[in-house]
Amino acid sequence: MGSKESGLHTTKLRQHLLVLRCQVGEASAFKELHGMFSDRTLRFLKSFVSTPVAEDLNQELWLTVYKRIASLANVNGFKTWLFQSARNKALDHLRSTNRFDTFYDAFKSETTETAVTDESIELPEPEMSRHLKEGLEFLSNTHKEVLVLHFLEGMDYEEIALISGCSIGTVKSRAHNAKLKLKNFINTKRSKQ
Repeated sequence: MGSKESGLHTTKLRQHLLVLRCQVGEASAFKELHGMFSDRTLRFLKSFVSTPVAEDLNQELWLTVYKRIASLANVNGFKTWLFQSARNKALDHLRSTNRFDTFYDAFKSETTETAVTDESIELPEPEMSRHLKEGLEFLSNTHKEVLVLHFLEGMDYEEIALISGCSIGTVKSRAHNAKLKLKNFINTKRSKQ
């Protein structure tokens, strides 16, 4: 096992043990788990809503996690459960503010797209991070969601499909389309410089 694989295994094992310790009520374990994931869930929530709303939703999310973690049956599925809960918080907020219709229309139209499995599209080099951030803001929520979960959270398409409640083919299609849109946005920005 290589050092990268070993580090990943160690991280997953540590996460698993933290969840188990949280389930028996260890406050220090919850604090550590919160420290490990809170910034990540906040970043994910920001892909749906404004920063102040995302911060409020993130606090609500972690209160829910604290209350419900003991009933989590699949400890190995914690990360998926956490991001699915975050997504549900964001969607509930969008529904309650009547902005859900726009989000849902975009989501509904994208679920009919055909699956695309071309992984050859590459994101730009690191020095383009400013354009990358601007490009992410330009994307729809469904496209941002896939990119954030896949590239920033390291989730595979199966996990993203579970979180978003759609097929793996739809997730692949969204990822492909999001990367194309992002690449086009960045190329347009570059050509204007």
